[in-house]
Amino acid sequence: MVEKSKKKPARSGRGKRLAMILLFLVLLAGAGTALFLYNRGPAEIPLTAVVAQTVGTHGIGHGGLDSPRCLAIAPDGDLYVVDLGNSRIEVFSAAGAYKFAFGVKGAPGGADKPGEFNEPSGIAIGKDGTVYVSDAWNARVQRFSPKGKPEGEFGGPHFSFFSPRSLTIDGNGMLYVADTGNSVVKVIDTAKGNLDMVLGSQGSGDGGQSHETFGMAVDSHGDIFVADHGNHRIHKFSAAGVWIKDRKVLGWAESDPFWPQLAIDKQGLIYAGDSGNGKIWIYDSDLNYRGTLEGPPQGEDPLSVPVGLAFSPKGDLWVSDMGANHLVKLAPFTVPAPLQ
Repeated sequence: MVEKSKKKPARSGRGKRLAMILLFLVLLAGAGTALFLYNRGPAEIPLTAVVAQTVGTHGIGHGGLDSPRCLAIAPDGDLYVVDLGNSRIEVFSAAGAYKFAFGVKGAPGGADKPGEFNEPSGIAIGKDGTVYVSDAWNARVQRFSPKGKPEGEFGGPHFSFFSPRSLTIDGNGMLYVADTGNSVVKVIDTAKGNLDMVLGSQGSGDGGQSHETFGMAVDSHGDIFVADHGNHRIHKFSAAGVWIKDRKVLGWAESDPFWPQLAIDKQGLIYAGDSGNGKIWIYDSDLNYRGTLEGPPQGEDPLSVPVGLAFSPKGDLWVSDMGANHLVKLAPFTVPAPLQ
């Protein structure tokens, strides 16, 4: 009697390969999820924003604002706001009283004269009170005395601006210009009038690439934070201009922000305006999420379209609300300690 041969397991090698492929796909999915969660951050931590004071009204007269954009606060506490709709800079006291305005709209076509604007956008104030205003479609940054007297400009082929928008200045007099059309940040040594360095490049990859740069802030260590509008993230650079990391801003990804701006408080926390959702997102200096300023759970949101952000010498957070055509000072609030 012939013994029947035992059947060998069919396609055992193929089964092992299939198992390895499935394991690889599971690991890849896990890595993708981890990366998504890293950028998304933890669940939202709501912090109630309460208005303590409003300044300005909608209009063209003294103290009237039409589409206010960026905001800066002088060493003496005076508020300087870019009144884009009226092509001027409005100045209010720390108590909110109208003081004066400067700048006018230039004639269509051709280069404008000093003190004339073709879409004023960003503003920054140096320690000596010098006021810098980005004049977007004249491709320049104008310089003014604290009273609004023109004192020169940065522009022309040496700087090659394409729609410069947001501005900020550090304690050493280095002026940071969001060259929005070129998707970089250009740093100007205001004492020498020279272009000191360029941060980032155009694109969507790592290394500080941006698609339209907007708000910027510099902390006490000299680290530089830049709002990358098109990629919905914040870049962090060292004082030497070396890219360190990015962080996606959850609200920016949900609702494309309009002119996203940044500010830093005395604790070194970074505030990111979210005009699309009427919120302000808060991160620490390592870009870890800390909380979100927004309206109360029920009731009218005090921040309709927040654009400009600035902290006063006393530590008060001021916001230019483009939707309501006024400035608001937020009541004191507490940012919770980081999660352990």
